Amino acid sequence: MLRKERSKQLQQSPAPTCPTPESGSSLPTRTGNLTAEPADPAKVSSRQRLELVALVYSSCIAENLVPNLFLELFFVLQLLTARRMVVAKDSDLEPTPGVLDSLESPLFQSVHDCVFFAVQVLEHQFQVLSYLDKGTLKLLAENERLLCFSPALQGRLRAAYEGSVAKVSLAMPPSVQAVSFQPETDNRANFSSDRAFHTFKKQRDVFYEVLREWEDRHEEPGWDFEKGLGSRIRAMMGQLSAACSHSHFVRLFQKQLLQMCQSPGGAGGTILGEAPDVLSMLGADKLGRLRRLQERLAAPQSSGGPCPPPSFPGCQGFFRDFILSASSFQFNQHLMDSLSLKIRELNGLVLPQPEPSDEDGEADVDWQGERRQFAVVLLSLRLLAKFLGFVAFLPYRGPEPPPTRELQDSILALRSQVPPVLDVRALLQQGLRAHRAVLTVPWLVEFLSLADHIVPMLDYYRSVFTLLLHLHRSLVLSKDGEGEMCFLNKLLLLAVLGWLFQIPTVPEDLFFVEEGQVDVFEMDTKTSEHGLFWPVLSPRMAVPVVDQHLLYTCCPYVGELRKLLAAWVSGSSGRSGGFVRKITPTTTTSLGAQPLRTTQGLQAQLAQAFFHNQPPSLRRTVEFVAERIGSNCVKHIKATLVADLVRQAESLLQEQLVTQRQEGGDPGQLLEILCSQLCPHGAQALTQGREFCQKKSPGAVRALLPEETPAAVLSSAENIAVGLAIEKACTWLSANITALIRREVKAAVSRVLRAQGPEPAVRGDRRGCSRACEHHAPLPSHLISEIKDVLSVAVGPRDPEEGVSPEHLEQLLGQLGQTLRCRQFLCPPAEQHLAKCSVELASLLVADQIPVLGPPAQPRLERGQARRLLHMLLSLWKDDFQVPVPLQLLLSPRNVGLLADTRPREWDLLLFLLRELVEKGLMGRKEIEACLDSLHEAQWPEDLAEELATLFNLFLAEPQVPEPQLRACELVQPNRGTVLAQS
Repeated sequence: MLRKERSKQLQQSPAPTCPTPESGSSLPTRTGNLTAEPADPAKVSSRQRLELVALVYSSCIAENLVPNLFLELFFVLQLLTARRMVVAKDSDLEPTPGVLDSLESPLFQSVHDCVFFAVQVLEHQFQVLSYLDKGTLKLLAENERLLCFSPALQGRLRAAYEGSVAKVSLAMPPSVQAVSFQPETDNRANFSSDRAFHTFKKQRDVFYEVLREWEDRHEEPGWDFEKGLGSRIRAMMGQLSAACSHSHFVRLFQKQLLQMCQSPGGAGGTILGEAPDVLSMLGADKLGRLRRLQERLAAPQSSGGPCPPPSFPGCQGFFRDFILSASSFQFNQHLMDSLSLKIRELNGLVLPQPEPSDEDGEADVDWQGERRQFAVVLLSLRLLAKFLGFVAFLPYRGPEPPPTRELQDSILALRSQVPPVLDVRALLQQGLRAHRAVLTVPWLVEFLSLADHIVPMLDYYRSVFTLLLHLHRSLVLSKDGEGEMCFLNKLLLLAVLGWLFQIPTVPEDLFFVEEGQVDVFEMDTKTSEHGLFWPVLSPRMAVPVVDQHLLYTCCPYVGELRKLLAAWVSGSSGRSGGFVRKITPTTTTSLGAQPLRTTQGLQAQLAQAFFHNQPPSLRRTVEFVAERIGSNCVKHIKATLVADLVRQAESLLQEQLVTQRQEGGDPGQLLEILCSQLCPHGAQALTQGREFCQKKSPGAVRALLPEETPAAVLSSAENIAVGLAIEKACTWLSANITALIRREVKAAVSRVLRAQGPEPAVRGDRRGCSRACEHHAPLPSHLISEIKDVLSVAVGPRDPEEGVSPEHLEQLLGQLGQTLRCRQFLCPPAEQHLAKCSVELASLLVADQIPVLGPPAQPRLERGQARRLLHMLLSLWKDDFQVPVPLQLLLSPRNVGLLADTRPREWDLLLFLLRELVEKGLMGRKEIEACLDSLHEAQWPEDLAEELATLFNLFLAEPQVPEPQLRACELVQPNRGTVLAQS
């Protein structure tokens, strides 16, 4: 049903190819000369049926069971903006035998049904809608019908619009700029003779004459490329007889292609072409408005519908017509070889990985640069692959497929023996294994879009289409887990694959191929729950390398959704708001001269002219120096200016804390007070950044450029590097220095407040040093190391003579008490570590596992010495530690298991320690019983399990045990009454 309705809708839309609509009842129309019929939710017929169909339809879209996601969204928006229902003529209706049942009856019987169904589908597809550009979201949020049928959806769209930053600029045609002379490849040494060298120079001049004439005349009415330039191009090709001459010209042709057509329509041109006088009048602050105005006046406003056929817009048309007019087999072959080599080179790009933030902003700057580099590489690959497909399939391309099956079979048998110009199947498999589908698939789609009707039937290319089909079905947008591809990456792949599946040369039934017809390829795959295969997921796939601007650049037909909504706004109401706005004329008479901004613009133009006449390596060196010096400047500012401000914040904080203790106050307000005092000093960062860049950049340029570089060139390069570095550093500092200072001051405040501990009312008089303290206690880090050394000796001595003296243990615990009482350098994490180490030391004392230095006859501590050390630990736990002590570890299976290694086992120290913990209030009786009871869950030897059970019974029977000397033989005696009497 939906397929029929979409056919009817597409008949009214500007799509290039439209199927014939099936006869039925009323057809919704969007013709602009008809008054829009108001849509009313109360007049919807078959509401339950429409809801059910909308749910099924949305599920098909969500599971990628439709070829083109954005074509379906375009169809839904057509239903949303339908103006009224037009009844078909009786002569157009075909009689249907029998009575129509509910499934065969028309789905949309009124405009109210169309709008209701569209709103239901849009509610299910809100996640996709939220990633559209800001203009589209605004038009949806302002749509009156959507507000009437679903205020909740309108509110969500309004929130998405307010939080969106995805502004997409229209493509602008650039001005022609010649490729600079390449001394590495274009000098005399690279040609076979002087004649060949001079011939190439002449052909280069002819090429640019042809290009500039095309730029001047191709928009004139009646001008034809073949008539105007065809003979000159063929004469130029005829003079390129030598193979090396073709190679050099192809290199020039390819570089000029990339320079002019890297983005659709050749984005990146100068404003108002060659009109510096206008720029000087307006100034740099008006250039943004001027560019937007130029986009609206000069940029193409339509891409040919939601699924346009492959085309060569803008400057791409010149290079396509040049290839057709040249009609040179040698040129085409060299061009295919060069394009294939460049595609393989760029396709090896490793996807950028965002590094963890280092708090100085350098990672953010580098990450944005890597994303821009990825976008440039992706657009270059798409452009190169499009022209490779155009040239490779040019001999076979025709307007229609072969008329008979016999002719088709003979062509298939012949072309199946021809090897592909580029092994795209291997490159696709490599991209899937390396988790680089977001880079490989878009250019592969461009390559296949120029194929002829026979290509999808060839076994080689059919396997490629099968891989792409299963990749399309596996990119479910609702899946969002660890290792999943990020949403915009998926959306880009779905957009380009959906467009490919709708191209006329691709068979319509290819998308609905049976899953059992998949060829088996040698690639690492795993089966998903739907039976589809997909490469093993990797965190690399989750890298968000695609943004909305790149999505709309690669898929300009997505912008048709915005144009459809804009047409509804301009035709349904007379308001001037929304997308269609009035262009307000302005005057330049009140604008004063701005010499600084004009000078800056002129300097940028002079820098471009300077690099144009120099080798590319010079420009790369200068840009590299500016990149690194700008990044180092940010680090320098953080290490100097920001660090000084943090030290000032710490000293001011100490003063504020003393004042607040005397007068009373809220420490939470300290951060705002300090930030208000210190953040204004961030203005010094720009001055210091300029000084740093001016000092460091010239030396770096001189170190990297050859010593033979002329002095004038070296001086200009140094000045440009200084300017670029200052621009980079100051741009980042202006936007982030206040946040950076605030973050560092906040960290310093938190650090000082943690060292001070809780509020006086909470911590009592014990927290902090006494006034008489001289802060001579050992540092917590040194004490932690000393205790860990003792623990390591107890666990496993490195030699038989290694041990610890009792005096050293008493001295160590005394130092621990000093450190806990002098809290000048003690922070909560260190105190927690000391508490855990003290519990581990007590466990080893109870188990008698500490080797003692002394005569061989006494390898262990005496009972009295062990009790004295345990008394010291109990005192520290009760009086000095201000953090929770993990005393439960004393009865953990690991520490109790230490007693299993002693022969004979003695339990008196453990009973003594448990009794003291209860008496001093460090642990409750029920807490100890729970710990002892949990010991039964562990796997113990039979004899040790019996002893633990007896120990548990003794503790329950009499908690006030007067320190008996209990041995293992006594614990397992059958006469338990004697043992209890002795206790």
